[in-house]
Amino acid sequence: MRVLSYFFIPVFLILTEQLFSQYTKHQEDFSSPLNIPLYLSGNFGEIRSTHIHSGLDIKTQQQTGKEVFASKEGYVSRIKVQSGGYGNSLYILHPDGYTTVYAHLNDVLPEIAAYIKNMQYAQRKFEIDVFPEKYRFSVSRGQLIAHSGNTGNSGGPHLHFEIRDAYQEPLNGLKFHFEIQDNIAPVIYNLVVYPVGDKSLINGKNKKLFITPVRTNGKYRLPDSVIISGNAGFGIETYDYLNGSGNRCTVYSIKLSVNDTVYYYHEMDKFAFSEVKYLNSHIDYEAKVIGNLTIHRLFLDPNNHLSIYKIIKDKGMISFKRDSVYNINIEVKDAYMNSAELNFVVKGAEIENSIWQKPADSSYIKVFHYDQINTYQTPEIRLMLPEYSLYRDIPFKYSSVKTDSLPYSDLHFVHADLTPLCSSYNISIRTRNLPPNLTKKAFIAMVDRENKIYSYGGTWQKGFITATADCFGKFFIMLDTIAPDIKPVNFRTNGHYAADDRISFEIQDDLTGIKSYNGYIDNEWALFEYDRKTNTLLYKIDKERLIKGKKHSLELVVVDDRDNISVYKSGFYY
Repeated sequence: MRVLSYFFIPVFLILTEQLFSQYTKHQEDFSSPLNIPLYLSGNFGEIRSTHIHSGLDIKTQQQTGKEVFASKEGYVSRIKVQSGGYGNSLYILHPDGYTTVYAHLNDVLPEIAAYIKNMQYAQRKFEIDVFPEKYRFSVSRGQLIAHSGNTGNSGGPHLHFEIRDAYQEPLNGLKFHFEIQDNIAPVIYNLVVYPVGDKSLINGKNKKLFITPVRTNGKYRLPDSVIISGNAGFGIETYDYLNGSGNRCTVYSIKLSVNDTVYYYHEMDKFAFSEVKYLNSHIDYEAKVIGNLTIHRLFLDPNNHLSIYKIIKDKGMISFKRDSVYNINIEVKDAYMNSAELNFVVKGAEIENSIWQKPADSSYIKVFHYDQINTYQTPEIRLMLPEYSLYRDIPFKYSSVKTDSLPYSDLHFVHADLTPLCSSYNISIRTRNLPPNLTKKAFIAMVDRENKIYSYGGTWQKGFITATADCFGKFFIMLDTIAPDIKPVNFRTNGHYAADDRISFEIQDDLTGIKSYNGYIDNEWALFEYDRKTNTLLYKIDKERLIKGKKHSLELVVVDDRDNISVYKSGFYY
């Protein structure tokens, strides 16, 4: 056994060195996807409203049409066209197992564009997700493959670029030695101190405390002392900035140490798309909803399984004892190892007797446990939360009111909209005074803090509308009997058009949203491209499919989620 142990150590070191060298080699194999200086508007790991950003957003000088090149040799393994999301995107699989992704594209190589169009006509839909046969579209390193654009859910012209591993998990592109400059240290804006439990006090109060640090000689400190009784956790609002860009980006790592012991450490090297559901547990969800602040919580809920956490002691929560002093250090780094540090002292204090005598909160109905199926029902509502749909146990609250402004149901206050959910749950609401002929037009609606109404759809059965919801809040029943609106933008009835001219329409539905859209030319399905940002349908005169020198009929059919239908008919000459 001893012989095997001594033999294993050098072999392990050799294998480790080989793997590291191979990884380093791969890092240097990728070339820039653009032939312009690289400046970022967004980096890997950013906390977005519904997801964790999985790539690098490269600026394209506020223009579309910049040449996009394959970052390494390989073949196009996937092509995706969306009205939102990535818009037009190409995926290239490389011999070493890596995949690069190029998104929000304006156009692609002619042979790929022809393939996409044929697939759209074959499937009779604009949005497609297809996987061409291996090597059908082989590319070499540095080959022109597309032009940059602003398609999908893009806030402006740029190229979204990703590198994924063999498991299709996105990797931090800033670790691959592209010519992106960054010698700017991260900036720390806020420290947040959280009481953990009803018996904890932060400066004498059982509520979280925001403190703005002061920067001195490149390091941060707190302007006031912090006194903590009981258990507490910390959060930090911090951003990184890269050269040549004023955009706020995310930091690469955050480390929290207490008396030189690391309690929390994360690195943003990679993550799995299946982990995105834990996003709202990583951040202070309440601060995001109310103040649009992105606070990294440096302690974990029991149902937070993000893989970015490298060191976690006691879930990141610290127990502060009476008459003890704690030296706290929070170190933040970017991908280029520029760093910022916050140092401060916490004094432990005895918990006041008044806190121990504080009466229990009796306003909740029951405790919902995160690792169990949770149900609740009254004659007017039924709820079923699958196990692990919560991040932690919650004292569940519910109430309802009848109001004349809502003729088809009560107004249901389902817990609190500041409590995040890990996954969706089932909600059923009893209808009231709903005409039998309108059951298919009814849906479950939710109204947010800004009085914006969202539709969760649903189906009617035995007096209830049932749907799935992804948040808590105020729910009720509404009707949608209004068909979508279709307006010509640049289309002229009986107008004359030439080859490759464009015809556009605006389509909109203000309640339940557009479910489908189809266009027909001369009674044959035709490709109308949909831009969700502008609610625009666009048709390019197709000289390959239209007979020239005659009048053509045009028909648009747009359907919303409650199957209200709008039809627009007209004609034009080509």
